[in-house]
Amino acid sequence: MKYDVIVIGGGPAGATCAEILARNGIDVILFEKGKKDRYKSCAGGLMWHNEKDFAPLPAFLIERDVSHVVLSGPNRKVDLHAENTSKIGQLTYRNRLDCYLRDLAEKKGAQIEYLTEAKYVKNYRDRIEVEVEHRSIKQVVKADVLVIATGIQHTRLHRMLQIDRPMDTEQAINAEFALPSDIIEERFGGGAYILYFNSQLAQHGYFWIFTKREGLSVGMCDKTVKISKFQDIITHHPIISKQLEDAKPVKFDGRHIWAALIPDRIPEYLYSDRVLLTGDAAGLSDRFTYEGIWHARMSGKLAAEVLIKAKKRGDFSPTFLQKYQKRCNRIFTSIQSSQRMHHLVYHSGYMDLLVDTIAEILQDPSLGTQVAANIQVILEGFLEPRNPLASLSILMQEKLLETLQEKVDKTLIKKINREIDYALAYF
Repeated sequence: MKYDVIVIGGGPAGATCAEILARNGIDVILFEKGKKDRYKSCAGGLMWHNEKDFAPLPAFLIERDVSHVVLSGPNRKVDLHAENTSKIGQLTYRNRLDCYLRDLAEKKGAQIEYLTEAKYVKNYRDRIEVEVEHRSIKQVVKADVLVIATGIQHTRLHRMLQIDRPMDTEQAINAEFALPSDIIEERFGGGAYILYFNSQLAQHGYFWIFTKREGLSVGMCDKTVKISKFQDIITHHPIISKQLEDAKPVKFDGRHIWAALIPDRIPEYLYSDRVLLTGDAAGLSDRFTYEGIWHARMSGKLAAEVLIKAKKRGDFSPTFLQKYQKRCNRIFTSIQSSQRMHHLVYHSGYMDLLVDTIAEILQDPSLGTQVAANIQVILEGFLEPRNPLASLSILMQEKLLETLQEKVDKTLIKKINREIDYALAYF
């Protein structure tokens, strides 16, 4: 049987793409390698733009609304509270979110096949063929076009099709813990993103604690992450170990600690002849926080919209499908902004000094209140001039440099200024 579209991967990118395609009368089949409720190593943080750009999620999926962000450096921290919690985000579990999004796609008419892995793909002049395997049984499925939404850990299809794939990656590990709701309220103040930036913990990332209804998602990301180091932090770190006191490990499929790769580079091309890349498979994630759920869903939406038009025209050529990349370039400008923050914090060598100073200047209520109400200023960093919050971003940069000048010598200030100039010039 031939379909209009084959989607490989049932995460937020693939499921969102399949749902929109099916809703618009496109014959689509989605193959998911895992079981229906498979666990995904992810802290489950939904940033503010998820609810803004997509329909609100049902209450049963939302563990907590995020009311504040705690930004901690080695010596200073700041607790940023927002009156409007939608400005920060929400918390969920990825296995439940992904399952819900796939169910939505299925209700709209998409065919969902679980425990089915794509083993081989070949592109022909008039179609694309994918060999899939389900419980040792193989079959070949044909379609006009293929959407790759496999994440970053499964790039075999990229190689078979000789298309670019994200080569630079970040390693992440995440573990779930159970903790009574009343203790979470008392200890963490409800829904919170707690971020630890400390070069002794991670030099190219951070350690996190995200609160759930009756539990915690705890993890870290860095260029290289060792489980032994993670275990040592949660057991012996003077602050983190106390925050996790009495928390009980929660296992999924017999495992407590899960690992994943996060993309750290966007391929040059997100399309090819009869092929589109979405989500992590397209390298789409925030370069500072490494959040990727919104990027995945948005790329799935953009891919579906382009494919609906491609179907009407009967044109699945690279010339037409490049419209998808052009739309991605327009929508994902926040990646460029976060890349500047990425460079300044992760590559300058001054992470500890910078984060401590940012925490210090945000103690000023006049600035801290503004940033708390527009948290993307700190999470995305250097915003584009056309962004309505650019003036606040510039104000924060000015306060940062002003405070640094009082703390360090002129030679170091010049070095930091050069790093800022480089970030602004090249990203």
